[in-house]
Amino acid sequence: MIRTAALVISLCAMVHAATAAENVDRNAPGGEFKVRGLGGAGGMFVPSVSPFDPNLMLVACDMSGSYRSLDGGRSWELIHCLQMSDNSQSAFPAFFPNRIYWNRGSELRMSDDKAKTWRSVTDKFPWGESQISSLSALPGKPDVLLVSTSNGLYRTENDGKSFAQVLGSPAKGIVAFGDRLFTFSGENTFQTSGDRGRTWAAAQVALLGDNGVFGFTGGKDAAGSVLFASVWNVGIIRSRDEGKSWQVVLNKYDDQRILAMASGQTRIVYAAQNGGGWCRNVWSSLDGGDTWGSCFRMGGDDSNVEPSWVQTLLHWGYYISPNGFYASLTDPNLAMLTTQGDFYITRDGGRTWRPCMNETVGVKPGDPGVRFRSTGLEVTSCWGYYFDPFDKSREIIAYTDIGLARTADNGKTWIWSGKGSPWVNTFYSLVFDPDVKGRIYAACSNRHDIPHWTHISPNDPKNDSHVGGVCISDDSAVTWKVPGTGLPLKPCTDICLDPGSPRDARVLYTTIFGEGVFKSTDGGKTWTKKSEGLGNAGNLHVYRIRRHPVSGNLYCLITACREGQRDFRVPGGIWKSTDGGESWKDITEGIRLVWPTNLVIDPADENRIFMTAATSPGKQQGGVYRTLDAGRTWRHVLTDADVAKSGGDSYDHFMSVAISPGDPQLVYSGSSSHGLWYSLDGGNKWNHRTGFPFKNVQSINFHPVDHRKLYITTFGGGVWVGPHLPSDK
Repeated sequence: MIRTAALVISLCAMVHAATAAENVDRNAPGGEFKVRGLGGAGGMFVPSVSPFDPNLMLVACDMSGSYRSLDGGRSWELIHCLQMSDNSQSAFPAFFPNRIYWNRGSELRMSDDKAKTWRSVTDKFPWGESQISSLSALPGKPDVLLVSTSNGLYRTENDGKSFAQVLGSPAKGIVAFGDRLFTFSGENTFQTSGDRGRTWAAAQVALLGDNGVFGFTGGKDAAGSVLFASVWNVGIIRSRDEGKSWQVVLNKYDDQRILAMASGQTRIVYAAQNGGGWCRNVWSSLDGGDTWGSCFRMGGDDSNVEPSWVQTLLHWGYYISPNGFYASLTDPNLAMLTTQGDFYITRDGGRTWRPCMNETVGVKPGDPGVRFRSTGLEVTSCWGYYFDPFDKSREIIAYTDIGLARTADNGKTWIWSGKGSPWVNTFYSLVFDPDVKGRIYAACSNRHDIPHWTHISPNDPKNDSHVGGVCISDDSAVTWKVPGTGLPLKPCTDICLDPGSPRDARVLYTTIFGEGVFKSTDGGKTWTKKSEGLGNAGNLHVYRIRRHPVSGNLYCLITACREGQRDFRVPGGIWKSTDGGESWKDITEGIRLVWPTNLVIDPADENRIFMTAATSPGKQQGGVYRTLDAGRTWRHVLTDADVAKSGGDSYDHFMSVAISPGDPQLVYSGSSSHGLWYSLDGGNKWNHRTGFPFKNVQSINFHPVDHRKLYITTFGGGVWVGPHLPSDK
């Protein structure tokens, strides 16, 4: 699940916004919010463990979250986005006894409190915008940090107050035997240093020829020393005399871009394919490189991996994510591997591997499937959180990539629940039948992430994933089926129900992305298109449909239609129907937003509507809009400029808006770069809820009885539950 929001500029260093920030501990990982879900199923990267504290582990997700464990991987907590985020493509961290360095692109950051809080080392780095490729820690007096970038190797011995460039080309990893250091720089130049990296001497390794070196590692003990390098077109080579001579020990190069071993021994070494797509092999040697064998075997009679729920229920298959393998520097038996959905740890030198992104609870009597408990690694996207009106203990999360999960114990454990849907990737929306216990209607699609940047282009008829439809469950989301015909086989993004219609002939409305609104008067068995007057010519990217509970009027939100990389020629907006979808009228024509994203209508005052929008190239329209006169006039009540008051120039994508059922003046909105916002006065003034730990909010949901409890779904950080207001409000 690797997705890039190409236009989102993250400014999570922002402290507060348009009004005074709330008085909360922004350093607390979750603060008042607690995470829930069934864990994993997102791309994870750069796993690592401290050589000074085996309980301290770090990992990052492709959906912007960075996580730490203080108990050896048994549980994980999100590092607050104001402290660290967007770390998935970083180098592995460099650990010192009381300090950690980790990079975010070209920026080098440090932590003195076990990765809880972070700060930039300096406001100006000598390597400029060059990407950091590796970090190497040399604890001692003084501590030395070596930073490899695309334009050279840099050294600091004063915690980053100053850097000296010591090599003119990138280093392929540093091996330290006391004060004596080794690396390969550039393509294949062997380098040695006798003064902890101040100066280096170059040598050529004849065995390499013109072939480049990718991975490099080594170790030393009482028996001697060993260095290993992986070489294009050659294989893995070894030196037992600190680089004076080399021999080939594995004569096939198979993209072993990562070599890793505990540095205080010479027996156990790992070689891993790295880079994604097809990379799925890990080799190990238990005899110092004399013999090698596969040590990560997911399938077959000799499998040594306990597959995660992603593999056993979703059958994704796997590949090792970029920078997805790490071996402990002190414990040769401990290694970590991450994929696009899983996180595995071995504690016995690769003999066996177990997943650590969640905990298997088992099957209880009457369960339709295996229960799982989260360990804190909630790394996927959620579209909504739902409460079963017939069972107070049953709740449901609608996901991207993994479909659906249900709980029968108020969130303590979760069961995957997408069985039967032909479009199991994404459940965009659910609606419960108010009179029939167990009956749920769902908007499903194999095209995910609408209306984010990556999926607002027109449907591609050649893309098998650009399909979807309506599904129905009659057993409380245990199983699903397609109820009828008449819908185009295109992504289905929303569904709503008329509760006054006959229970055996329900009136339903659904949105088919790129096609329009469709209506059923027989519970979904047949459908008729109801899109007369809907949308501007060239844009029927219908995303949300709402029915006002008093008037029965319909409101359909049409989001962006992006053609090419920057072309948003046809605006979207909100269309209203007063006749059951027979005709539609644009109520946002005057503002012509090119990228509307969501809406909410006040159930007690239909004239009062809120809408969110994202900023597109050349049009800073992002934020929250409000009308108090049913759409005749609109006011931009939360703007990009408001968001940026404490964070510098910014533009943002606001994706959600909600009105508290307990207080119509309490309004919430969620953005993709600056998290959760709220207004206490009906949208006139807004506060940034900096205590919320994840930057990308997808939806805001309320407990059906206790409206003081929020259920926030995110784009990449799972679900978070917390109080409706900060504790000081």
